[in-house]
Amino acid sequence: MKTFKKYIYQILIIFLMVLLISGYILNKKSSASKKNEISNILKQLNTRNIQIAKIQKNLFKDGKNINDIINKNEIQFKKILSDEFLKEFETYSLSKYKTNDILFNGNRGAIGTGFIDFYNNEKNLFLATYDGIFAYAKLDNLERFKKIKSNINTLINYEKFYFHDQYGIKDVFIDKDNLYVSYIGKRKENCYDLKIITTKLNEEYLNFQNFYQTLNCVSVDNSHGFYPAQGAGGRIVKFDEMNLLFTTGDFRNRPLAQNPQSDFGKILSISITGEDTKVVSLGHRNPQGLYYSKKNNFIISTEHGPKGGDEININHNPSSNIRNFGWPISSYGEHYYKNYSEKILSEAPLKKSHKKYGFEEPLKYFDPSIGISQIIPLNEDETEFLVGAMGNEIKDQDLGIHYIKLDEKREKVIKSKYTLLNERVRDMIISLDKKIIIIFLETSSTLAVLKKQTIN
Repeated sequence: MKTFKKYIYQILIIFLMVLLISGYILNKKSSASKKNEISNILKQLNTRNIQIAKIQKNLFKDGKNINDIINKNEIQFKKILSDEFLKEFETYSLSKYKTNDILFNGNRGAIGTGFIDFYNNEKNLFLATYDGIFAYAKLDNLERFKKIKSNINTLINYEKFYFHDQYGIKDVFIDKDNLYVSYIGKRKENCYDLKIITTKLNEEYLNFQNFYQTLNCVSVDNSHGFYPAQGAGGRIVKFDEMNLLFTTGDFRNRPLAQNPQSDFGKILSISITGEDTKVVSLGHRNPQGLYYSKKNNFIISTEHGPKGGDEININHNPSSNIRNFGWPISSYGEHYYKNYSEKILSEAPLKKSHKKYGFEEPLKYFDPSIGISQIIPLNEDETEFLVGAMGNEIKDQDLGIHYIKLDEKREKVIKSKYTLLNERVRDMIISLDKKIIIIFLETSSTLAVLKKQTIN
């Protein structure tokens, strides 16, 4: 009897092992199949984007625009979700508005990319698409954005701005009745810079003029490895009554971030005349989020690290001295490739301490990276913030929003949590009373509206 039971147990063990091995093999095949399917979809999307780009290019020659063929006067959004509560943010309800009228994007994983800002005492919402289409809507009717004509095509006439997913507009900022738009500009053949154009905000026609451009351009053909145009920064906020703050990336030309004579890899102060520029901080890789507290006099910013090492940085009393945040000498990330030359490794050793080498330590870093984007304050004390995440991996806490809480001195993070939205968070804004948050989700070309609810 004991021998019989022993055989039964052995058979069961063998059977379970076969099931486990079979499941593993099937799962592996399924996983490989899914990866292949995703790869094919991305290739198809890329082909469609190239086809659309060719159509747009030919239309431009005739003074036309493919966006106007889709809808000449409006960008239409459809409400797809109404006042659903988020588990992680129980005091906020979530509504969503999706559009199919935005054609161009800032990433292969996105359908359409846009940047947003409030104006008219937060009664209206301004929208700029990646390829320079401008529109506005009333905050109580986000289903209809009226397009605003502009002269942007006369100022920006190089093809990659309109047809390539790494170029295009990088931010919009409205200060009273002044509109500022940042973008990647072409200085000369295969050499690109960062520019800001400005105009008085007008709902009928935007007559842009050049406001600022970096001192030099970054060449595509350089000795620092892969050239990524998306590593540009480009965020704009108000600094004080006479100056703006502007972030610039290093375009993977790493030594520029530590060069005080270069505009790249910096947070800059630019006078409202556009004539005077000062370095506020250096040692930045690609700052994608920016907020300045006038009340408590600090800058909090986010930036993309290399492989791992996205950062949230804080600069207290930013006018007192120029602070250095370490890139590319210090970083908690790693290089994407292991076969870099000794020259590149000496320029960018990526030391794992900042303070030890005389640099500012980040408030928080993310490893793996989250594809970090905009940052906004959540409370009046400016100790709680919401941080956007792009990326493409849910397991890495991409595709959502991160909440962080700082201590009273704003010197360290004491609490954090993550909310999955299944979307790349490209831009975020919050109302002055902190009751309305609007997010541009570029994976599906959707506006998300979070409204703070009164708790009885």
